[in-house]
This record gives sequence, C-alpha cells and structure tokens, in this order.
Amino acid sequence: MAGFQASSLSVDIQAGGIAHVGVDVPGRTYNVFNRQVLSDLEEAFDHLAADKTVQLVVVVSKKPTGFFAGADVHEFTAVKTPEDARALSEVGHKLFDKVAAHPVPTVAVVHGPCLGGGLEFALACDYRIVIDRPGTQLGLPEIKLGLIPAWGGTQRLPRVVGIERAIQIILQMRTLNAPDALRWGIADAVQPSQEEALQYIADTLILRIQQEGKRPKGKVPLRSWRQRMLEATPLGRWLLFRGAERIVRRKLPDDMPAPLEALAAIKFGMSRGLQAGLHFERDAVGRLATTKAARNLITLFFLIESARKSENQEAPANGMTAIRRVGVVGAGTMGAGIAQLACVKGYQVVVQEINEVALKTGVQRIQDLLVKAVANRVLSIDEANNKLASLGQTTTYEGFETVDLVIEAAIEELEQKKAIFRELDRRTGPNTILATNTSSLSVTKLQEGLSHPERVAGLHFFNPVHKMPLVEVIEAQATAGRATAAVIGFASKLGKTPVVVKDSPGFVVNRILMPYLNEAGMLVAEGMGIEQVDRIMRRFGMPMGPLELLDQVGLDVAAHVAKVVGPVFQDRLQPHPALEQMCQRGWLGQKSGAGFYKYDGKKKTVNTNALAALGGQAKFQPKANGKANPIRDLEARERMVLLMVNEAAGYLAEGLAASADVVDLAMVLGTGWAPHRGGPLRYADDRGVGDIVKTLDILAKRIGPRFEPCAELRRRAASGEQFYRLLEEMQAVSTITN
Repeated sequence: MAGFQASSLSVDIQAGGIAHVGVDVPGRTYNVFNRQVLSDLEEAFDHLAADKTVQLVVVVSKKPTGFFAGADVHEFTAVKTPEDARALSEVGHKLFDKVAAHPVPTVAVVHGPCLGGGLEFALACDYRIVIDRPGTQLGLPEIKLGLIPAWGGTQRLPRVVGIERAIQIILQMRTLNAPDALRWGIADAVQPSQEEALQYIADTLILRIQQEGKRPKGKVPLRSWRQRMLEATPLGRWLLFRGAERIVRRKLPDDMPAPLEALAAIKFGMSRGLQAGLHFERDAVGRLATTKAARNLITLFFLIESARKSENQEAPANGMTAIRRVGVVGAGTMGAGIAQLACVKGYQVVVQEINEVALKTGVQRIQDLLVKAVANRVLSIDEANNKLASLGQTTTYEGFETVDLVIEAAIEELEQKKAIFRELDRRTGPNTILATNTSSLSVTKLQEGLSHPERVAGLHFFNPVHKMPLVEVIEAQATAGRATAAVIGFASKLGKTPVVVKDSPGFVVNRILMPYLNEAGMLVAEGMGIEQVDRIMRRFGMPMGPLELLDQVGLDVAAHVAKVVGPVFQDRLQPHPALEQMCQRGWLGQKSGAGFYKYDGKKKTVNTNALAALGGQAKFQPKANGKANPIRDLEARERMVLLMVNEAAGYLAEGLAASADVVDLAMVLGTGWAPHRGGPLRYADDRGVGDIVKTLDILAKRIGPRFEPCAELRRRAASGEQFYRLLEEMQAVSTITN
C-alpha cells in the first residue's frame, strides 16, 4: 500500500515495513494538536492499520523546533459548557485509544518540547526515543491553565512511570530533560539526534520489538523497592494518596481546584481501571473548564502570547537599526544577568565597568550564569565557551560606537545615571537605542540635556533575569515610538513578556506592590506573626509571602523604592518605618543573612528580633483560645490584597497603562500575583467592585484613610462597569495570537 498525505502530516513506508509518520502542522512554529491534526492522525492510523506490510510505526516531527508543544489552547475559546469540554476530551481519548490499540508496535521520537497533549500522545505509543539536546522537555503542565491532562495523561503516565512519579510530574508541573526521562522511565532510549534515533530504531530497537511486540499498558511498573512498597499493595497506595492529598491541601491556594481533581483522577483510574479513569478524566475537565480559575489562567496564556508576538517590531523602521549588537553598562547582578541572557539568545554583547576589578568580577558573574545554563541544558559546553569567548569587555566605552542598543544597569542613583547617559549620548551613534534598567527612577529626567532624547526608554528587568518573565517597557515624554517598538521586540526575543507603561515613579509593579509590602510590615508591627502574614498570602495564591519577598528583593532596595514612589501616595499612605529600622540594624534580607527571617545556608527561620524591633503591639492574635483565628486572618488578607486592587485601579485611571490587562499581566508576571485570580483588576471584577468598595470603606473608617477607595473604584461601583468583558477579551486576544 502506498504512503499517505494530509495537511499536517505524511506517511512514508521504509524498508522492512517501518512506517514513518512525519508531522508538520502548517503555519505554526511548533506542532500543536487542533481538530484538523487530530483528524489527520486518526485517518493516518486507519490507513496504516489496513496495510499488512507495516511492521512498525514511527512518529516523528518534521519541525526542528520540537515534537508537539501540546494542544492548541485556542480550541478552548469554543468551550462554553462542561459538555463542550467533555466532548473535546473525548476526541483526544478516541484517537489516543486508537494509537494504543494499533495492531503493530508504535514508537514516538521526541525532541524539543513534548508537553501536554504531545506527551499524552507519546504515552499512547508503545516506545519512546528521546533526543538529548538543549530544549528537550517532557511534561504535563495543564494545571497551569486550571485544567488537568485530559487526553489520558492522568491514566497512562502512572502506568508508564509509576503512581508517585506521575503525581510529581502532574501536580508539580515538572518538566524532564532527556536523561531524566530515561531515568524516570518515560524514555526507552536516548539518542543525540533524530537521524541517529531513526537509525537506532532500524538497527537495534526493531530486534527488541520483534521479541516483545506491543507492550501491555495496564500495569504499574515496579522498578524500585519504594514502588513495590507503596504502589503494589492496597495499603501502600492508600498511604501514598493520603500523603499526597495532605501535601496538596496544605500547599494549594484557595479557589484552585485543578490539583485535587488531577489527584482524584489518578486515584480513580488506579483503582477502577483505565477506561473508568478516562471517563473520570473527561468529567473532571468538564467541571474545571468553566471555573473562574481556568478562565483566568487561559486568558493570561493568551495575553502573554499576544505580548510576545511583538517581537516582529524589532525589524528596522523609520531609520531604526535592527538590534544585533548590545552594550551593557554595569556588570553587577542585574547587568550580568542581562548580558548573559542576551548572549544565550544570540546577540553580540559588550560589557562596560568602571575599572578592571569590577569588570573581572562582572565577567565572572556572567560565566557563572553560563555554567548554570549548561547545567540546566539550555546550552552545550561548547556553546557556553564560545559565547564567553566572544563577550566584549571594556572599562572605557570601546566598541559602543557600533552597538545597536545599550542597556544601563548601573547603581540606582539618579545623578550617576544621568552622567552615564550624557556619556552614552556622546559615545554612540544617533540611531543607537539607550535604555535604562532602573526599577523606579524617572526616565524622563534621564532624557534631560541629551541631543537625542527620543531614543531613550526604560527597559526594567526583574531579578533573577534568566528566570523572571516580565520586562517593563517605559515610555518617557520624549521617547519615540520606533524606540519603544525596538525594545519591545528585543525583550520578546529574549523570551520575556514586555508590558508598555508610561513613565511614573515605580512604574506599574513597584507602585502597586509598595502599599502591600508596607501593610505587611504594619501587620507585623501590630503583633501578627511573620510566618502567619506570609502564609495568608500564599493561601491566596502568591508564590511567596510579602515578607519573604522583601527579604529576597533586599530591604535596602525596597526602602529606596519606597522613597522614590512615596510622593505618588501623598498623604493617603504613610510608609511604616519598618524597612528603615531593619536596614539600620543591618538586616537587609537574604544577602545579609537576616531580614524578617534568618538564613543559614538553605535553612530559614523567623528572625525573632524583628518583631521586638518593630514594636509589635499584639493587636493580632493568630490563635484565640488555642484555636486558629480565621476572622483575623481574613482581615489581614483583605488589608493587603485590597490595597493592591485600589492602587491598580487608580494607576489605570491615570492613563499610565493602556488597559486593565496590562496592569494585571505585569502584576502576575512581575510579582507572582495569584495567577488563577487573573490579577488585581480581574479579581475586582470577579468579586464585584461594589463589594470591594464597601470593604475598603469599612477598613478606612476602622483603621485609617489609606484604605479610602479611589475615585475610579467608586465610579465603577456606581455604574456597574467592569474592568473586563469576561470571555469576550479571551476570544479577542485568541484571535490576535492565532
């Protein structure tokens, strides 16, 4: 029988009856599953099942980017009801059941991203060969969208790697590289390239397959003594699931049902069988798909995609040169991080420091980051060495006359930065873009006195640079649109999500964050436990509490930002002296070994001296009569959260951001603001602006004027106008990004 051709794949029959199914979804950088791809695959496997000459089916990606990046999330814009979600899940189940039951053995050759539906498809195959290269990732990250793996992932993964490992991969959203995939049991073999993998299949694996044939997929593997103890007996499984549920409930934010649904799906399938588990999986995704958490997380996914689509704006326009060569002024923590990331992404980089000692130290920081990139399999050793060797280094500004972009990352002091920009104005060409990484200082003031102020913009990265996804792009009074477009494109090509805001003290993230951090300090000063304050906000959905965050950022840095942003708040918010007092005692956070917590290596304990130093008045009692005090906890949460909502609404009303989603995206990506709640303004819509205004009024009367609702919140509460139009935005953004 001849080969087969469809819009997204082709089938070629090789010698020995080996069929190659090559997938190449048109118009996409990565292969993704949509309804057409699912239909094409079903037709291809029907065609192969009818061909009696086929002895083995090998599925490969024809795209250099990877195997399958997962399901096309845009399909979820059509999901309006639980039944819609169940039907979409059932389509995937039908196909993957067909793949699993195919009459001859099947092999998936995996390189690059193999995520979500991509891994579920690979799990339905009998064998998996994984290519060992930077960028290869296998995982089931659906919980990030408020969903669960709904094409068999909760059922097939435990039957391939074991129950405990499946729980870790799904609930912790772990991604495995090639060696880890082999060690965990997902991969049957690891090969250095796709060509060598296909040769390995034809020469070696085929012999094993001829002996073993198709694999039974119903039993849990018992590769270790731990698996035999925990997964082979009813008591062991009971203990495993009971322990996992306790951990999930302890760590799970409020109003985030997906992790518990995933755990329940695994448990149900392990006790009732594969098909019963798949039925449970369909019902579970039906329950989840229309929750606020899923809607908010999917909308955020689209917003991030939309922001990153801006990378094509880096193309030359209006005389602006495309960015290829980048200068970085200052090789401290931030400058080194920016320089290293630019190197990793293929830019030519030259670093400037004030003297040889500082330059040597900065280059060492860059080298250390490159070593980490190798350890994380982002780069090979040879790639890292080549990038370090090509790094330009100068204590003057030699080489800056040819750069296309300069990022200033020097000390956070206005006059010193102004002196640097005057020097850059003289040393660089008129089309070179000049950007500052300041976290709070006025970009407009940095433009003063320059011959080409229109080429100056803000490009605020967050620490650590290689991990934090957000970049604030700041438009000052004289910043030209072409300069803004170029730095947006640059940030996107670094893999960051850029948000554009107007120049104002603290920009968007630090301005909204400061009242929150200040209130956390006030709660401690009133006697609430340090750990309790942090625990309350982790339950809300923050990745870390406000006091943990202050320690990580550095209390001296936070105190400096508070001074810069302070005038914005005028009389409505008086900064608590906590930060200044702790800085005076040398408690600067993690970097000094003590802040709100004490740090000894990886060990972290509460700094018991902090409460006494802040003059705690014991207004708050974490427990009453030996029991938890949920009323006090709720009030503390309201105080911290609603100050951010209030500030976000005021910020938007001042016209400093184009829309509510810009503010929310910045807060989620820059601070970890509870993603499943969508950001402070989406939270306001979901909860009801009227209820928020009512609560703020109560707090203002009882505690003080800092809780007075801003005019924008009062206006929306009176009119009923929301910040978002619910699913209309999700569908609109989906159209833009599709």
